[in-house]
Amino acid sequence: MKNPLLIVLLVISLVACSALKPHEKESEQQAQQAGLVVLAKSHLDATYVLPHAQWGHYKKIILDDLDLSSVNIINPNSYSIHRTPWELNDRDRAYYQEKYVSAANEQLFAKGYTAATTAGADTLLLKARITEIAPLAPKDDLKGRPTIMDVYSEGFGRMTIVFEVYDSVSNKLLLITSDEHDLGRFWEKNTRAQNNMQIRSAFDFWLRYLKKDLDKAAKK
Repeated sequence: MKNPLLIVLLVISLVACSALKPHEKESEQQAQQAGLVVLAKSHLDATYVLPHAQWGHYKKIILDDLDLSSVNIINPNSYSIHRTPWELNDRDRAYYQEKYVSAANEQLFAKGYTAATTAGADTLLLKARITEIAPLAPKDDLKGRPTIMDVYSEGFGRMTIVFEVYDSVSNKLLLITSDEHDLGRFWEKNTRAQNNMQIRSAFDFWLRYLKKDLDKAAKK
């Protein structure tokens, strides 16, 4: 007869695994391969750090460009054959990059770290990539909304980011975190200006709590 307690623990484990979002599962797998462990009480969905890393030695950060090369875009349910798919254009990419750098300047470089451009023993390398965008409405341009129309939605949608922090000399992964963020939760007119405001807010949120996670790791 099988051990009832073992069966219960197995069921709990399976439920916990199935409850993870796809980006959390990917971060967990990458963390396990790199020997990282969970950082408790993170405000981001999944944060893992290298145990016993000498975080106190790091005073500078090299900020890589935001990676938008492989974004999975989930078109909204309101998409129809009469509209082109929601997609990022050069203007969007430039805007996302600008807001990412602005948030890093405010949340990292104005709060303890120094911006660097070359590797060093006291320097981290920060990489970030947007992995998924799930808008709730057709894009606010002539392709997405070819006719004059007002669109209302409960926020812009969702966007997912992954941060990877490396030692800039050894290129060893020290921290990985990923987070799916709701871009607004109130019913309001869905416009480019409103969406851009939510995107700015998301980057501020992400970089603010990345800094908090780095601070927590330094105290471990």
